[in-house]
Amino acid sequence: MTEEKPQKRNKRKIIIFGALILLGLILFLAWFFIIRDTSPASVTSSEAIEARNETLSSCSAEGTEDVNGRWLVATDCGTFDESCLTEVCATSFAGFRIKEELVGVGGKTVVGRTPNVTGALVINEKLINSEPNQPLITVDMASLMTDNAARDNALRNQAIETALFPLATFEIKTPIDFSNEIDLAAGFIRDVTGVLTIHGVSKEETITISASFNGNTILIFGELGPIKLSDYDIEKPRSAVVLSVEDNASMEFQIFFKKTS
Repeated sequence: MTEEKPQKRNKRKIIIFGALILLGLILFLAWFFIIRDTSPASVTSSEAIEARNETLSSCSAEGTEDVNGRWLVATDCGTFDESCLTEVCATSFAGFRIKEELVGVGGKTVVGRTPNVTGALVINEKLINSEPNQPLITVDMASLMTDNAARDNALRNQAIETALFPLATFEIKTPIDFSNEIDLAAGFIRDVTGVLTIHGVSKEETITISASFNGNTILIFGELGPIKLSDYDIEKPRSAVVLSVEDNASMEFQIFFKKTS
């Protein structure tokens, strides 16, 4: 039996080694671009807290100690960019989180967000209210974005059907009382009950919010969930690559307000 020549043996080793490197590269790229969970940090995460603090330090100005007056959603506190959909967001936004199972990929957390949030706070004697006959917050659902353009297009005609129901609102039932708070910069937490309208359906919900004052700026953030899609007549999205979507979703928001009067 003839012995394999060293040159031929080395060549085969090089080919095998190269194939292993190529396979490893393919697996890494598949994980990085397909399997890896790229959902951004939640509003309650340490990353979000750090990002919000940076925004507050750059957009807040010295304000009067009198908090009474009208406060509008700020348009100059932070920037909404790609990082808001994959990492952390340091500006005003509202959005959702839901888990889905994809063919050949497995479970992923889908996050949709939009910076197009409007609203006003009216504060009088440490009571936060909305403007008369107006929602506290209105969200332009038609501008929701995820990290996938095809999914964004599907949302217009499936699930939350933003083409038919472009707005979501939250109307508070009673003013938010913070009269017992002394250190407004440290902030406070309240359970706020109101009427949430999504997909043309209105239901009473209780949202836990965190609020803090920094000069002429108020920061309010919080989460609501899980909420059942079926409670709001929202059908699960249909796609050849989607195996299943949970019926439960969560909503999240963080909003900077600035005093106007």
